[in-house]
Amino acid sequence: MQRRVWLTTLKAGKEAEYRHAHANVWPELIESARACGLKNHTVFIHGRQVIAYIEAEDFEKSWQQLLKTDVKRRWTRLMEGLFEDADGPSFEDIFHFN
Repeated sequence: MQRRVWLTTLKAGKEAEYRHAHANVWPELIESARACGLKNHTVFIHGRQVIAYIEAEDFEKSWQQLLKTDVKRRWTRLMEGLFEDADGPSFEDIFHFN
């Protein structure tokens, strides 16, 4: 299982909009992500800092497949303009236990 974590920063004043979007994530987006092989996706927020976590057997393959879907393109457009650094750093997985 591959795990990915990345950090982004919301623009000032965009926290409520981001929270609202994630309180109302489209079911078809979740279904599409699962169909592409992504699972166990969690988003954490602290002030303007957002940490996202996701798992997949082959993360890059699953992510690229999801990026090609219409629902992901629509979600990305919805999220545009909310982040200071939409392509924030990802983190290397060096320890895990179940």
